[in-house]
Amino acid sequence: MKPANSSDNDGVEMQHLVADDLEQGNRAKTSQEMSKPKTDGIFQRFMLLLDEHVNVKILIRQWRPRLEFIVRLMLVATFLDDSFRTATQFSELTTRISEQGCVSWLGLGVNARVAIATVVLGAGFFAQVLGSLCLLVLFRPDGSTKALIGWAIMQPFLYAQISNVEFVAESLSIIGGLFLLRAHLVYNQTSYGAGARTQLLGRLLLPAMYLYYAGHFLFLAFTLDETDSLAVYISSLSMFVFNTLVLVGFLIGSTLVAAGLKSRLVAFLLALINILFAFYQHPFFRYIRLEGGEWKYDEDNMPMPNVALPKDVSASDFHPSQIYDLHKYYFFLGLSTSGALLLLAQFGPGEIAAQKDEVFLPVETRAQD
Repeated sequence: MKPANSSDNDGVEMQHLVADDLEQGNRAKTSQEMSKPKTDGIFQRFMLLLDEHVNVKILIRQWRPRLEFIVRLMLVATFLDDSFRTATQFSELTTRISEQGCVSWLGLGVNARVAIATVVLGAGFFAQVLGSLCLLVLFRPDGSTKALIGWAIMQPFLYAQISNVEFVAESLSIIGGLFLLRAHLVYNQTSYGAGARTQLLGRLLLPAMYLYYAGHFLFLAFTLDETDSLAVYISSLSMFVFNTLVLVGFLIGSTLVAAGLKSRLVAFLLALINILFAFYQHPFFRYIRLEGGEWKYDEDNMPMPNVALPKDVSASDFHPSQIYDLHKYYFFLGLSTSGALLLLAQFGPGEIAAQKDEVFLPVETRAQD
């Protein structure tokens, strides 16, 4: 027989049990809330949603060697293309360098200029071929990066294109990518010393091309056609707004890359934009077709690229095959610039940066990983 106060004791005990259960539940809920990944930002929410269906980190880990090879291939694409052009048009390029390039500034005789142009062009050919292949297979990256950087610096002077701002800017961006790759392949540590300084120099050179584009769109934004037509005025005003937005976007992107703030994501987006621009501006594969066993050029739809021309040479003096080669060269130049930007997205901004511990894929690691 239970004591008279047994019901009271049971009630008190029940209250303690409920309180303990609630406290454990609150602790479990708090633990779950603390372990729940933050979903601030559109990009992170997208990556978390994607990670629910595909484990992004495992996928990246499996495909990383292939992706790194593709990025290196994009970086050296312009050197491989230029070396192929050099091998197939060696005599023509030698004549061009001796007559129009920096060799013509020496004031030497024709034979001497041709001899110097032959030696320099031959050295550049081997530097590009061997340097590119060595970087693809990761063999002697020290010498290969030095060879490609040296040729990229010499090329605007050799072909008298130092006044071609677009060409120089894209060359500087590619040189920046080579410095980034050199920092991670040559130096054992990139967190201090020469490795960190090399990575910083590469990151500062990367936005050179987009600073040129910013200046180009700045000029277009403040160039309005005077007209009495309302339709033409509205169209001109719309282009002003578009050019201004592009200008602001390029300036912000270049600043973030140079400062190392959100630079990995910005570099990835800029690389995608640059690839699309190269396909739009220099689609060399659309300007040639095979008819009757011969290659025909689409002269009506193949514009002249923006290159620096000598005073006595005009665009009409170029053969269609030469214009086609220029489009192909600028296409692979843009592809290499995109590869340089993707290197920043791959390696990060480095130690000397505003956000040195930046994470490109903000996805929480799963328990089973």
